[in-house]
Amino acid sequence: MPRKKKEHLKRRKDGRFCCKYHGIAFYSYESDEEALALRDEYIANEQKGFSRQTVSDYALPWIKRTYPAVMDSTYEKLAIHLQHLIDEIGNKRISEIKPSDIKSVYANRYNGLSNTYIRSGKQLFCALFDSAQADGLIPFNPAREKSARPHKGNKPKERILSKRERYWIETLCTDHRAFPAVMTMLYAGLRPQECKAVIIERDIDFERNIITVRETAHVDGQKYAYTTDGKTEYSNRQVPLFPPLKRVLSGRRGYLISSAHGERVTIQTWKTAYKSYVYCMETAINGISRRWYGKTKEQRRLAEEGKLPEWIPFDVVPYTLRHGYCQFLRDSGVELNTARRWMGHKDAKMILKVYDSVSDDRSETERKKVENRLIRVQNEVQNDFSEAGTVEE
Repeated sequence: MPRKKKEHLKRRKDGRFCCKYHGIAFYSYESDEEALALRDEYIANEQKGFSRQTVSDYALPWIKRTYPAVMDSTYEKLAIHLQHLIDEIGNKRISEIKPSDIKSVYANRYNGLSNTYIRSGKQLFCALFDSAQADGLIPFNPAREKSARPHKGNKPKERILSKRERYWIETLCTDHRAFPAVMTMLYAGLRPQECKAVIIERDIDFERNIITVRETAHVDGQKYAYTTDGKTEYSNRQVPLFPPLKRVLSGRRGYLISSAHGERVTIQTWKTAYKSYVYCMETAINGISRRWYGKTKEQRRLAEEGKLPEWIPFDVVPYTLRHGYCQFLRDSGVELNTARRWMGHKDAKMILKVYDSVSDDRSETERKKVENRLIRVQNEVQNDFSEAGTVEE
């Protein structure tokens, strides 16, 4: 009986050995035996029937056993990502999934969405196929291959805080629990997680008019708050305490925003507080809550007469306030390096690239500077020519 000829693979130009089985490639940098062993292991698993499961057959039980103790809101977000995957490739056998299939999920289900949302979907897909690989259903994780990398999502458009919005923030809803933190982000440029860690009597010197940023607040999951060093090595800094903010914080004690027990707020508490603040602001701006807009007798009468005023939203997110602070500094003539230090950045390029939006006031000021300079130059030229003409005469 003739002996079975031993297979040999040639090393590819990229340095890997490769063999294929039913269109699925098996790679190894070490040796051709390792690549062949991966293929044989896959064939053995296929013969056992494990790899006949579809993506949906494996994914639905997986998410239930992997995330049994997360909050309902978190589970719903994960389930939405998983549904995107199932809608696109759920009927395929999990052993047949290729990087191009994962790429198609991003292209068809995540088009036009933000980087953060796409990244959270990628993390879930990688975890799912990591488990499938550990269970012996697939030889490699297709979601971690370079060819399966998602496209770059849409970045949120940063905008300039208007004068009207700044006035609303300073004068409306001043008794809301989030108001001190909102004013601190607007007039000290602190990040939201830095605001959560500020203790007024410890970190704010009202005599020297200085705010000391010492730490950043984080949470373990949704429950336990703790603090660490700042986001970067330049985050721990001292920031001027300007009069509008000083008037708000004078006489206060404890955290800028705290829980019902006087402790640091968690992520959910912060989101709820800021959402409540936005609702309060919109109610104050429009004179009626969003819930009853267009539904009361007076509102319906105005709508029938075509006199119902348009709803004015308050779409200011926390980082818009930080942008407003940088805009305030640059419009006031603060030099770039000083603004960088007060904002807590390592490089001034970040100020120019992200935060330094040119407001109408600054544009008008710079235009007047150029006009005045042109007038001075023209007058100097005219004086020079008039003096030259007098000398010739």
